[in-house]
Amino acid sequence: MRRLFALLPIALSLAACRSRSPRPALGVVVPLVPQSDRAPAAAPRDRPDASTFALITDRPAPAGALGVTFGQTVAEVTALHRAANIPCRPSGEYLFCEGALVPTPLRLLVTYEFCGAALCSIAVDGTRTEDEDVLLREYDLLLEFTRGSLGAPISSARRVGPGCSGHLPLCLTSRQSQLNARWSWARGPQVELSVDQREDDALQAQAAITWLSADRVHRPAPDPVRDAAVDAPAAAASLDAAALP
Repeated sequence: MRRLFALLPIALSLAACRSRSPRPALGVVVPLVPQSDRAPAAAPRDRPDASTFALITDRPAPAGALGVTFGQTVAEVTALHRAANIPCRPSGEYLFCEGALVPTPLRLLVTYEFCGAALCSIAVDGTRTEDEDVLLREYDLLLEFTRGSLGAPISSARRVGPGCSGHLPLCLTSRQSQLNARWSWARGPQVELSVDQREDDALQAQAAITWLSADRVHRPAPDPVRDAAVDAPAAAASLDAAALP
């Protein structure tokens, strides 16, 4: 019995050693190279893209862009272009003009959107192309053009992924490549520059800038259920009025 008690501490020590060095579970690959005591280096991070951003507080928000002001009417914007001999064509809540009122680094089609009677959005489109060099050049030109009036963007990404040469538009959709920049104010407008794949041609892309007024930024997104509930009383009232003799 005394011999058994004498061997008991040795058995406990062996058990403790086993618990500190567990055997790997089945299916786990054990490295043959000894692990280093130093922690592994963190993987390099990509630059933040325009989907993650703060808000600009160190400079005033723009009241408009390209020679027009948010809040102007269709008639006022059309008159400005007519005086500059720039053809425009209205279509619904939009006005399409074949150029801007101010000098731009490349030829641009300008689209004005009106929320009710007031100008609320301005957009310019560059060249539709599959040529990677043209897309990169126009992005760089438009970035410098926008920096000139708004300062540095709050976020930007200029990355062409490996293996994307020759088919950049396809890589933009998969986010293997990114070309975008953003400016945004807490109570003011929002501006975004991007190169995006064309919806009607997957092999082409286009550089574009969009300026959104504060009202346009904070306007609720379309909601079919909510809009139907809001419109139902008005529709019912119109039907009742039509049924009156």
